[in-house]
Amino acid sequence: MSQIGHYTIQSAPRNEGKGLTLKAEICGEPPVRGRFLLFPGAHPLRLRDVRNNSGGREVILELKGISQSMMKPGDVLIPEGLAATEGRKALVLWKKKIRHTSSLSLSLRDTPDLKSPDSVSLSESDSTALLSSRLPFIQIPGQIYRVEKNGQQGEVLLLMAEPWSSDELKKMKARLSKNKNFPGEEAVFSMNLRVRGAMPLPPSLEKTEFEGAVKAGSWVLMSRLHDKFLKTLEKRSRSEEGISEEQLSELLNLPLPLCRDICSRQVEEGKLLRTRGVLVNNCDDHKAFLSPMSRMWLEKLEQAGQEGLPIKETFHLGNRLQAMERRRLLRVYEGFVIDETSYRSQTERLLASLPQDRDFEMTDIKGFENLSRSRLLAFLETMEKDGLIEKSEGHRRRVVRKADS
Repeated sequence: MSQIGHYTIQSAPRNEGKGLTLKAEICGEPPVRGRFLLFPGAHPLRLRDVRNNSGGREVILELKGISQSMMKPGDVLIPEGLAATEGRKALVLWKKKIRHTSSLSLSLRDTPDLKSPDSVSLSESDSTALLSSRLPFIQIPGQIYRVEKNGQQGEVLLLMAEPWSSDELKKMKARLSKNKNFPGEEAVFSMNLRVRGAMPLPPSLEKTEFEGAVKAGSWVLMSRLHDKFLKTLEKRSRSEEGISEEQLSELLNLPLPLCRDICSRQVEEGKLLRTRGVLVNNCDDHKAFLSPMSRMWLEKLEQAGQEGLPIKETFHLGNRLQAMERRRLLRVYEGFVIDETSYRSQTERLLASLPQDRDFEMTDIKGFENLSRSRLLAFLETMEKDGLIEKSEGHRRRVVRKADS
């Protein structure tokens, strides 16, 4: 057991650029960037950077992915990898028993500033005890908690945090009964992993291998569950509309951060394409995964060539239009749609006509009199998003790289 490195918010956040900044007090040695959870509430966010101008414990945090209204002084940021949750009940094991079992104060033994906002009570059952509170408190499996009343101090090991099913609770107690020694952090983690199927991997166990399990980013999950996840992902990503990480999380009853870690690895390996949060399989022929109606309409669009089709001719397609866009078969603009092949042909012509060693303006673009100014601007904006050109000063642009052949 060790101190839980965290940040305690000291000031109200303020908007700065695309994120938030605020003052906080540092406790221990938490990471200076990465995924964190905000308590109370266990809200996910990303810590972009930490600035320490004074050299003391007060720091400036740069945050992203959370609303300004959700944060206030006194809130706590805990690294996501510690498997911290929030609940009103926890399964615990006495380490140092006291006679009092109600109206107890509760705090983490090695991080005493992380306290329960309300008193707690303990009810014993077999070799374990159920710790209960009227208000949610921070729960971290494998950590020792201190309970206190009238000067008497006791200690309990948190075995399992909420939420759990009755079946999971039963399995945890069964595994504990087979453990002859008082379990340490690794044993508690292993029991939770085998009962729940997946757990965030704390930094202290990063080099530990768990039999029958695989590591996926900052998580560990049982091999059977990993195989099921990949099979489900492959099947659903081959559908016309694909699947989002949120849908996978709900379908497989797995934490969303875990789903994101596994899917990100699949994207990095080139097995999936991610567009606006939706995943589809990466393949040579995306048309093969379209419905007959979508294929028929796409053929009509391809026949229209570089003129494309008016956006009003897509209204009957519904979600099929977005599905074809996610599969990178077409480009959707404000007033028109064009197939990907025609877009790339137009892009190659544009790049070939532009100066390669200096900035250019709209007046430098020659030979495209058939394109309206609005359509030409639309193409240039898409080329910026694709990383082919970039904006310079004023309304000038510059070629960054050639289009893919």
